Amino acid sequence: MARQNDRLVDQALNEAHQLAVARQNYQLDIPHLWSVLIQPDYSAADFYQGLGVNLDRLRTIVDQELDKLPRFEQSDSTRYGKTYSQRLKRLLDRAEQYQREFADERLMVEHLILALNQQASNPITIFLRAQLVNEDRLIAALNKSKPLSNNQTDNGPKYLQELQADSDLPVIGRQSELTDLIRVLNRQTKNNALLVGPPGVGKRTIIRDLIKHLDQTKATKIYRLDLGQLVAGTKYRGEFEERFTKLLNNLQDLDEKIILYVDDLPGLTTIGQADGAISAAEMLKPILEAGTIQLVTSMTHAEFRESLDPDPALARHFQRIPIEEPSEREVTEILAVWEDRFAAYHGVSYQGDCIRVAINLSKRYLSERALPDKALDLLDEAGAMQGNDGSKEVTPEDLAYIVERHTGVKVRGVMATERDHLLNLVPMLHAKIIGQNEAVEKVANAIIRSRAGIQNPQRPIGSFLFLGPTGVGKTALAKRLAEVLYGDQNEMIRIDMSEYMEKHAVARLVGPPPGYVGYEEGGQLTEAVRQRMSAVILLDEIEKAHPDVFNLLLQLLDEGRLTDAKGRTIDFKNTILIMTSNLGSTKILESLEENGELVSSTRNSVLEDLKHQFRPEFLNRIDDIILFNPLTSIDAEQIVKLMLAELTERLQNQHVNLEFDPAVVTYLAQVGFDPVFGARPLQRTIVQMIETPLANKIIRQAPDDSSTYYITQDQDRFTINQK
Repeated sequence: MARQNDRLVDQALNEAHQLAVARQNYQLDIPHLWSVLIQPDYSAADFYQGLGVNLDRLRTIVDQELDKLPRFEQSDSTRYGKTYSQRLKRLLDRAEQYQREFADERLMVEHLILALNQQASNPITIFLRAQLVNEDRLIAALNKSKPLSNNQTDNGPKYLQELQADSDLPVIGRQSELTDLIRVLNRQTKNNALLVGPPGVGKRTIIRDLIKHLDQTKATKIYRLDLGQLVAGTKYRGEFEERFTKLLNNLQDLDEKIILYVDDLPGLTTIGQADGAISAAEMLKPILEAGTIQLVTSMTHAEFRESLDPDPALARHFQRIPIEEPSEREVTEILAVWEDRFAAYHGVSYQGDCIRVAINLSKRYLSERALPDKALDLLDEAGAMQGNDGSKEVTPEDLAYIVERHTGVKVRGVMATERDHLLNLVPMLHAKIIGQNEAVEKVANAIIRSRAGIQNPQRPIGSFLFLGPTGVGKTALAKRLAEVLYGDQNEMIRIDMSEYMEKHAVARLVGPPPGYVGYEEGGQLTEAVRQRMSAVILLDEIEKAHPDVFNLLLQLLDEGRLTDAKGRTIDFKNTILIMTSNLGSTKILESLEENGELVSSTRNSVLEDLKHQFRPEFLNRIDDIILFNPLTSIDAEQIVKLMLAELTERLQNQHVNLEFDPAVVTYLAQVGFDPVFGARPLQRTIVQMIETPLANKIIRQAPDDSSTYYITQDQDRFTINQK
C-alpha cells in the first residue's frame, strides 16, 4: 500500500531531491532531508528550538554530513537523487510505524522527528541527544505542540483530518459568502457558521476558500471531523459518549486555535437519540455556549428543517449563511477551469461551445440539482465516455446524449432521421387513432413546436383537455402518443381521478404530510414524474376530482413544476399532460352532422358547460380543449381492422397465421358498433365471436409451427378453417 504523506513531507522530499541534484549526490539521504526540515518554513526548526537545541550548531552538523556524501559527475542529471539511501529508507519505515501507532491518516514531519531519534549511530541524532533530546522529551513536546498526533488515550487524531488548500484551483466568485463566513468566525460570541444551500452549489468549495485564507494568515487551522471513525466500534451504550467527550476535552485543551469542520452535523446530532443515551447535540450545546470550540458546518435546506429546526437551542449557536447558485458568468469561469482539467485527465479535447451547452442543458433537464455541480458532471461524464470509446473529441452532441441517458428526454438537435419522424408524426398517430383528425393534429403540432424550440420552455410540452363520449379514443390517443414518442405505452402515467374525490385524498398526488402513512414513499404523481423525468401524463375523468386538485394543477400548468410533501421541486417541463372528461357527451352525440362533424353551436354549448364545471383560471392555462367526435359506422370498420391486425400479430408470435374474409370485418362492425359506447363493444364482439372459438380450435388441433387459419362469415356465423 502506498504511503500517504502529509503535504509538508512531500514538499520536503521534493526540495531534498533538488538539493541532491544540485550537489551531484547519487542517492537521496537523511542530511538532504534534514537540511530542508530545519529551514524556517518547516515546523522542525521551531520544534527543536523549543527543546533548547542550538539551531546554528545543528545546521553546521547537517552541512558537515552533506559534505561527507560522495559526488558523481553524470551527463544525465536525472540520475542524481533517484534512489533513497538505506538509512533514509529505515527512517521512513520507522516513521510509518509511528504513523500507525498514532492512527494518523498521513505521515507527518513529527513522525520523521521521532524516527530519526531511533538511529542512535547517526551523527545528527548523536548531536541532538547531546542536547538532551530523547524520546520522552520528544513525545512530551509533540503532545503539547501537536496534541492531535497523540492517540494513546483515544482522544482524537484518527477522528480528525487537517484540511489543506488545493493551490491548483483558483477561487472564483463567492467573495461575499467568504466575507460573511470570516466575519462570523471573528465574532466573540456565536462564532459558529452554518452554510445552507441546495446540493451542488459549492458549499464545500467555500470551505476550501476559507482554508486558503487561513493559510495566508497562518493564524488558524481547520480540521474535519470523521464521523464514521468516531462512531466505529461504539456498539455499547456509553462508548460513544465517552469517546466524544474525550475528543471535545482534547480540542478545548489545545494551545493553537483551530476550527472544527463537521460536514454531517445532522448525522452527528442524532447519534444517541434512539437508545435513550445523551445525544451528541446535548453534548455540543455547553461547548458551543462556552465558545471554547468553533464549528463550521454545511447542509441542505431539507437537512436544516429536519435537524436544526426542531432544536432551536442548538440552532441559536450557529449563524446561518445562505449559499445560492453562482451567477452564470461565475459558472462559466468555473467550468472553463475544470474543462482544462477534464481534458487532461481523459485525454480529450472539448469542441465547440461545450461550456454554454452544459449550462443550458443542466438548467433545463437536471432541475433537481444545482449549478455548477450538475454542469461539471456533464463535462466530466462526456469526457469519460469519449475517452473510453477512443474518440478524442467531446462535442455538444455528446453532452446532449448524456442528458438523454440520464433523463430519457429527447434533447439532441433535430437530425435528419428525427426530422422525418416529426414530419410523419400525424400519420403515425392516425395509424391507430380513427376518426379524430382535429385531436391528432393539435397534439402533434404541440410536439413539433417543442422540438423546434418555439414552445415556452418553462411550461409542459403540452396540456390538453379531451372531451367526448366514452370509447371514442381519448385514452387511446394518450397511449399512442407515449408509444410513438417513447417507444412504449407503459411510459404513460395514468391516474384515475375518481380516486381523488375526497379532500383528504388530494395529498396522495404530492405525498402525505410528515408523520402520516406513506410519507417516505412520495406522491403518486410527483414520484412517478421524478423517476421518469419525461412521460405522457393521463388524468382520467378529471371532472370527478376534488376542487383542491385544481389548485395543484394551476402551478403545474403555469410553471411546469410541483413541490412535493418533502419540499422537493419536481420538474414537469418535459411532460405532456392530458386530462379526459365525459362532460357534454350527450350534447355531442345528439348534434352530430351527417358528415361526422360537430355542429358549431354544440361546440360552443359544451365549452359553456365547462365554465360551470371548472374555474376560469384553470381553463385559461390549458393549451387546448379538444372535442372528440362520436364514431361512425365507417370508423367502426377501420377500428375492427386494427383490432384484428393486433390479434394477428399476437398469434404470429406463437407461429400461427390468421387470415380474414373482408365480409368478416363488415359484419363485426355492424354487430358490435354502438354510437353511444364507441369502440369498446367492438372489442367485446371480437372476443366473443372470433377469439374464443379460435382459442378452442387451436387447443384441440395443436397446430404446428406453420399453421394458418382462415375465417369466413356466413350470415350470422363464422367458420374457422385450418389451411
